[in-house]
Amino acid sequence: MTRNRRTRSPIRSLRDLDLDAHLRDPTIKQRYVTTLFDAVARRYDRFTRWFSFGMDRGWKREMVDRVVASVAHGGTVLDLACGTGDLALAVGQRCGLAVKVIGIDAAPRMLDVAQDRCRAAGVVNVRWVRGDMMAIPLPRSSVDVVTVGYGFRNTPDYGRAIDEIGRVLRPEGVLLSLDFFKPTRHPWKLLFPLYLTVAGRLYGWLWHREPEAYGYIARSITPWITAGEFEHALTRRGFIVQQMSSRFSGGIAIHHAELIALAA
Repeated sequence: MTRNRRTRSPIRSLRDLDLDAHLRDPTIKQRYVTTLFDAVARRYDRFTRWFSFGMDRGWKREMVDRVVASVAHGGTVLDLACGTGDLALAVGQRCGLAVKVIGIDAAPRMLDVAQDRCRAAGVVNVRWVRGDMMAIPLPRSSVDVVTVGYGFRNTPDYGRAIDEIGRVLRPEGVLLSLDFFKPTRHPWKLLFPLYLTVAGRLYGWLWHREPEAYGYIARSITPWITAGEFEHALTRRGFIVQQMSSRFSGGIAIHHAELIALAA
């Protein structure tokens, strides 16, 4: 009973926050995002599976395969916006003690779930840290691979987050990002946000009695960018995009980029 009360209480706080105002103002956006993910932490994994018709597993498996191919023995992998630990745990399990994994997230209850899962799985090479993508608590050139699952869209300043990743990555280090983007083709350009709105609000109401718990996703995409624009942003900040894998006509994309010059 105690756990149920804890997971419901952030929803009451969410109702008190003006979503449109928080999306417009980068200085307060993180407060909404952190409150939101604390609220949905215990059911977030199930939601991503259902919401993507099970395809989220395959997208993340592709990310992990790319990590394994990119990190050497003794290397360090950083999973930013790690949430409940899907990517970090999968990398830790695949690489074993040969690789050190660090998961960073701003939402403490997401990290609670990640730590519980880590202990249950007996994974010992993953460390969990509360932190911000725009101020990563790691030294310069200390990481070989960075993964980000659905994280850039939720930052108040994604350019600053890219710069921070460039700071902590070693030269020729790899960035792998999986995220939602604004589709560019009709009619999917109109249908994709509609699907996200209807499905997100339905799941939010059914599981939390709060439609905006997942309805937020569609609202966050409206002011967001396309996958191509994100590729250009990476290029401007010292990365070369080795491959961009698009899904849902640009609504989802995986970017595989390599740092060719330290970000300023």
